[in-house]
Amino acid sequence: MHKIPAQRRAELLAILLRRGAASISELAGEIGVSESTVRRDLDELSAGGRVRRTRGGAVVSGRTAFEPLFADRSRQNPDEKRRIGRHAVSLLEAGQSVIFDSSSTVLCAAEAVAEGGPEVTAVTNDVGIAAALASGGGSRVIVTGGEVREGSFTLVGPVAREFLGRLHVDVLLLGIHAVVDGSLSEAGIGVAEIKRAMIRAARRVVLLADHSKFGDPAFFEVAGVEVVDDLITDRAVPEEALEALREATSARIHLV
Repeated sequence: MHKIPAQRRAELLAILLRRGAASISELAGEIGVSESTVRRDLDELSAGGRVRRTRGGAVVSGRTAFEPLFADRSRQNPDEKRRIGRHAVSLLEAGQSVIFDSSSTVLCAAEAVAEGGPEVTAVTNDVGIAAALASGGGSRVIVTGGEVREGSFTLVGPVAREFLGRLHVDVLLLGIHAVVDGSLSEAGIGVAEIKRAMIRAARRVVLLADHSKFGDPAFFEVAGVEVVDDLITDRAVPEEALEALREATSARIHLV
């Protein structure tokens, strides 16, 4: 499949984030393009401050501005997120096609896949998740391409939406900002649009949401909870929130 420039560059960045450094020949072989194409893509990434060119290759630039924000999010309820992520992976089967949404909880699922979970064809709009999945070596990893959203590893924009619009996958592992009043919502419209495209592409939607997501709604509605087939959460979710969910959706609710 022909790769658009944004997709190639996201894959290159994921490889460099995982390894720290790589030669042009290694990068060309890994993503299946010519060395001249890799040089042009590295020049673009270097101009944006994401990598630093070296003789014959590239290294990851110093700590980026979005890393602390992602790290802060990952530190919230880490035990619950790991349990939720592992349980999500237990629902997957080898050979399935799976979208891994950009989410710190879905990242835990990606890490569980890399640590011995089923081998799947994984699609993600998150550079960090792509790197985690690729570190396991078993699953095929596809990155949507798109523009890196400030403050995260998330890829958004028309390139990502168009790519997702062409997919038909078995499972979506979906993260969300808020689950309130029978709806799923996000703080940013760009992220909300990407999640809608993911939901349309998937035959089965598995929502990964720890108890902190059951509070105030976020600004943009993504979808009603009726689109969810399985909800995985932790046991600290208020009982009234669970009752409201059971009334609003027939989704299977997994408490872990």
